[in-house]
This record gives sequence, C-alpha cells and structure tokens, in this order.
Amino acid sequence: MSSLFKVIALICIWSTPIQIFVFLWGLWIIIETENTFYSLTNLKFIELKFYFLTGFINWLYTWFWEPYLDFILSLPLLIHQSIKAIISTFIGFWILKKLD
Repeated sequence: MSSLFKVIALICIWSTPIQIFVFLWGLWIIIETENTFYSLTNLKFIELKFYFLTGFINWLYTWFWEPYLDFILSLPLLIHQSIKAIISTFIGFWILKKLD
C-alpha cells in the first residue's frame, strides 16, 4: 500500500512543471490577447486552445453536478493553476515525508 502512496506522491510532484507551463501559457495569452486576468477562465482557455475537448465537457455536464462544473470551469485560469500547483506539490512532499 505504501508503494501506491509513493506513486501518487511522485505524480503530484512530477505534474508541477506541467502546471507551471499551463500557468505561463495562460499568462502569455493574457499578454497577447484582449483577455484579462479574471476573464481568462478555465472554460475559455479550453475553448481557445483545446477546442476538441468541448464535446467532452458537454458530456461531463450530463454526468456531474452542473453547479460544481460551472464553479470549476469559471475560475480564473491563473489563480486556479497556481493554487493547484502549490497544493499538489505540498501534498506530494507531505506524503513522501509521512512514508519515510
């Protein structure tokens, strides 16, 4: 069981560069386009750069609680990505510390 937690911790830590990349990508979009810090939401980012996922998001609305998805997708991308990167890295290191 500890090996499973170790894998989860390492995934949390190793995903941090990807999250930082998405944060910087969102920052670049804000600099280059008319989007602002608060107007570039998760949904708008997906619609701009990953438009092929909009069908998947519509499918998610049939399976999950709609207010929850509305809340997650309406968060500003830069705030959401930075908090997610910090928390997942912290959780990863915390799990590794608890396992040793």
